[in-house]
Amino acid sequence: MTAAERIMAVFTGEKPDRPPFALTLSLYGARLINAPLARYYADPALYAQGQVRVAELVSPDVIFGPFALALEAEAYGAELLYHSDGPPMVRRHPFRSPRDAASLSPPAIDTCPGLAYLRGSVRRLADHFCGSVPLAGVLTAPVDLPAMLMGLDGWLETLLFEPALAETVLAAATEHFAAMVGALAAAGAACIAIPLMLANPTLVTPAVISRSIVPPLARAFARTPIPIILHHGGNPAMPFLPLMKALPNVAGFVIGPGDSFAEARSIVGEEKLLLGNLNGPVLNRLTPEQAGARAAAILADRRDDPHFVLASSSADVPLDTPLETLLAVRAAVEGHGGGR
Repeated sequence: MTAAERIMAVFTGEKPDRPPFALTLSLYGARLINAPLARYYADPALYAQGQVRVAELVSPDVIFGPFALALEAEAYGAELLYHSDGPPMVRRHPFRSPRDAASLSPPAIDTCPGLAYLRGSVRRLADHFCGSVPLAGVLTAPVDLPAMLMGLDGWLETLLFEPALAETVLAAATEHFAAMVGALAAAGAACIAIPLMLANPTLVTPAVISRSIVPPLARAFARTPIPIILHHGGNPAMPFLPLMKALPNVAGFVIGPGDSFAEARSIVGEEKLLLGNLNGPVLNRLTPEQAGARAAAILADRRDDPHFVLASSSADVPLDTPLETLLAVRAAVEGHGGGR
């Protein structure tokens, strides 16, 4: 089976030749080609080169587009901070107050280098893989983009106490999201992965999530031409799954290393895809034997789940993770060939 056939099998509930696996190696590609991160996150050709190398050495069943959400904020004037060991982050928000964002207008993708880079990276990967490996674009949720533009405190205050202003901002964020999803889909993305940050019951109550976050997400997701995979955003997934499971076009959920697949399955039902549970950001601290054993344990637990993908949860796999550790995960998957 090709990677695309393997992923399609778990979407439809058929039996693949082996369980598919996906590691978030968006960042790691820079290590494999020895690329400076400032260039890697600006040049689509360089990004694609790194991901082609990921495919050659690790052979995951999903290749990710750039996991660089701050580039979306940069399109609105955010100042970015570049790190030596990770993707760019927002250094300074472009809007000083929520009311400054009232006239928010989505920029044209072609005129914004960061947005063009996100699209161009996916397009180059699509040209290389020609459909043999599914490509996952990564985008900011429309309910989270305003927090990157005005700060989390300002956005929460607006969402809770100025609903009319919040609706205006959300309408613009939804247009941005729809334009970016359309662009990535046209470039060759098979799905869109979205880390949900604000839909976190430790930040806001379930009632606020149901009233103020789920409806705009539903409107935005209804406009997507390709499936969406929702990521837990670094928060426990169980509290948010009941609130998100019925959103349109959501094909699956990434759960965290501390979450239970069995509990998640009982919440989302039998048909949704479940991914994750391998703690990606700590793989650099594990020996290959430990990583392989952890992957094997997850695979054994999910042996009878037809809609499961072993995946790294949380953020990117760190740059200093030994390649041998990643290959141990792949070996664990290959050791489960044909077995469900």
